[in-house]
Amino acid sequence: MHWLEHKGFGAEFYKRSHKPHHRFTNPRLFDAFNGSLGDTFAMILVPLFVTAQLVHANVWEYMAFGATWAAWLVLIHSETAHPWDPLFRRLGLGTAADHHVHHKTFIYNYGHILMWWDRLLGTYKAPSDVGQFNKGV
Repeated sequence: MHWLEHKGFGAEFYKRSHKPHHRFTNPRLFDAFNGSLGDTFAMILVPLFVTAQLVHANVWEYMAFGATWAAWLVLIHSETAHPWDPLFRRLGLGTAADHHVHHKTFIYNYGHILMWWDRLLGTYKAPSDVGQFNKGV
C-alpha cells in the first residue's frame, strides 16, 4: 500500500497526501498518525476496506485487525529499538529502523510490514547503511 501511494497513485497524489508526513525525518511514536486526510485514506481506510472485502469475518475480528494495524504503524515510527527486531529482520518484517531509513531517504524501504517487496524491487536499504538517525533504532 505504501509503495502504491508513492509510485502508483502518481506524484501529485503523493505530494498532497503523504509528503507532509515526511517532514518527520526522525519519526517518533505518535508521528504515525500525523498525516493528511488523503494519507489516512490511502494508508488506513483502504487497507481496512480491502481486508473487509477479502476476509469475511465478524466485527470483533475486524476491530482486532484495525487495532493490530494501528499498533504496527506506531511501532515502526517508534524512536527506540524493540527486543523482537532481530527476529523480525530474519523473517523479512519491517522494523522501526527500516522505516526510519524510509523517512530519512524517501526512496527506500517503502514497505510497512514486509521488506520482501523492497528487497525484490531493489528499494531496500539496510539501516546500518544510513548513518544519520536516532541511535535508539
